[in-house]
Amino acid sequence: MSESNMPSSPARPTIVLIHGMWCQPSVWRHWHHLLDAAGYHCLAIRLPGHRPDPDRRTLNLLGKTRLHDYVATARAVIETLPRPPIVIGHSLGGLIAQKLATEVPLAAAVLLNSAAPGAVFPLRPVAVPGIYRHFLHPNLRRQPFRLSDAEARYLVLNKMPANQQQPVLDGLVYESGRVVYEVAFGPLNLMKTNTVDKEVISCPMLSIAGQEDRIVPVSVSRNMAKWYDSRLEYWEYPEHAHWLLGEPGWDSVANRTLKWLEKHTGGHHP
Repeated sequence: MSESNMPSSPARPTIVLIHGMWCQPSVWRHWHHLLDAAGYHCLAIRLPGHRPDPDRRTLNLLGKTRLHDYVATARAVIETLPRPPIVIGHSLGGLIAQKLATEVPLAAAVLLNSAAPGAVFPLRPVAVPGIYRHFLHPNLRRQPFRLSDAEARYLVLNKMPANQQQPVLDGLVYESGRVVYEVAFGPLNLMKTNTVDKEVISCPMLSIAGQEDRIVPVSVSRNMAKWYDSRLEYWEYPEHAHWLLGEPGWDSVANRTLKWLEKHTGGHHP
């Protein structure tokens, strides 16, 4: 369920890293290394079914997987920890982090290019070229799917140099169409499985967005920040898009985040 590189330090909270759609824990390699070097113990969670070369059984199960299953997977890891952790989530992982903050004690939550909670409508025209063929599929809610390389380059890697994109593309995997359906329509999700009860969140929260993001457009991130109001601190970077995990300049964002964690969780950032 999770991947770790070093023993826990009692001086600081563990950091739980939650990847987004179509991804694996390896997308955290840069952040994981930087956080390790700063003295944090990190656990990078693998969401159910997010494996390379899945067999038919795995794909069948993924087709039935819901957002609740992803949240439950992360919660099970958190509940094994001796103290409330810091949770950092990217994209869909950011929404999972928000939902976790309503269910279990957290030291802090950091949301990178985060999917929005149900109160915020997330679809914008800029995303259409990368997703329309999947949304036209009549079985979207019943089967997994993956992005083509061209779709991924357009949606999530538009600020990554072309000669650095292939390792990311090679690591992309199938995603649950049911989860995409739950998240993509915001308040139109009549089952309300994407909602977040912001009133019960007590941990510090930070949201970080890129103005060139196409799959979580900056207007969505701004609306999410307005919805949370004073419960959430919001940073926006004009030179960044969706891949804050590895775009040029990611380390500046990560180091600034470390300083924020030091301020809000009492850790010491060397």
